[in-house]
Amino acid sequence: MAIDNTPPRLKLIITIGAITIITLVAVDFALKSYYGFMTDEAARLKLAPTTNLDEHHKAEKAAFASAATPLDQAMNQLAKGSRSDIITPKPSDDLGPMTGWSKLPKPAPTPEPKPAAPTPPAVAGDGGAPMPMGDGGAPKGDAGAPKPPPPGAPHK
Repeated sequence: MAIDNTPPRLKLIITIGAITIITLVAVDFALKSYYGFMTDEAARLKLAPTTNLDEHHKAEKAAFASAATPLDQAMNQLAKGSRSDIITPKPSDDLGPMTGWSKLPKPAPTPEPKPAAPTPPAVAGDGGAPMPMGDGGAPKGDAGAPKPPPPGAPHK
């Protein structure tokens, strides 16, 4: 059996280790730089373009200047509280919140029916039992209407 007594090649091991560490640090730096660049570019693409911003500001200033009440006067009136007659709350006629979720809708609420006209009072008839005044133009026959009360007992 042969024994190898040659010393280890330390210079080669240290050189390979140093190259490996330098390569890993360089790759880490490159990947982090690339990620940062791509993140910034993606955020920049999502922002609204500012090409027409100056024209938009000019249009807003012109609209404020040509208003019925200039902006400065309106702010002073609001500070004094003198515009309460112009700005009043109004009830909403939007039924969207009342119908619920679009995937499980509820029927929209209907307004309450107006109460029917009051019926004329009954006239005292035989034995004090109330007698109806008339049919008031009701259709002939039962038609689902309640039946008149039975006549009262005769007097003794």
